[in-house]
Amino acid sequence: MIAKGGRGFVGAGAVATAVALPFLEYISLGLASLTVFLMLVFRDPRRIIGKGVVAAADGTVREVDHELGYVSTYLALRNVHVTRAPIDGVVTKSEHERGRHRPAFSRRTHENERVTLSLRTDIGEISLVQMTGAIARRIVPYVKEGQSLGKGEKLSLIRFGSRVDLYLPPSSVEILVRKGQKLVAGETCIAEVRDGRLG
Repeated sequence: MIAKGGRGFVGAGAVATAVALPFLEYISLGLASLTVFLMLVFRDPRRIIGKGVVAAADGTVREVDHELGYVSTYLALRNVHVTRAPIDGVVTKSEHERGRHRPAFSRRTHENERVTLSLRTDIGEISLVQMTGAIARRIVPYVKEGQSLGKGEKLSLIRFGSRVDLYLPPSSVEILVRKGQKLVAGETCIAEVRDGRLG
């Protein structure tokens, strides 16, 4: 399945390939390769939702701070770029901020364009900061303020490489992941709730 927000790119590539095919074999081959690449970038596979607090994004853990309840994930170009709700909740804030487009692994990524989501949950307020990268220029939101979300429900599409920072209430959770670990959005358990209320 192709993610909402990426279907136009894939469709345009397919149309361009079909138009060029009868006339320019080498160009059509290149366009076909580009279309396949876009299908991989914008893929949106089904997920079996995991236990506990789940990863909000596919990618690699770039930083963890247990005292702050902070988990930062770097999404490379090869990763799925659909983000997901880490826990059941209600969207209390959805804020878009314009900014730069530095590489997602840069120390100055905090200056990049971003969408910040705040969720009211049974374990307290959580915050999810989705940032663009050097190639990613747009975040396509799927949710709005006041919307109720189930764990693992889709939040947005970040086009191409990017970064997602998740802030959990540190007194309510025990973070389980470590720097360098690979995550799968909606499936990987990144934290357990201390009193065990969350299944």
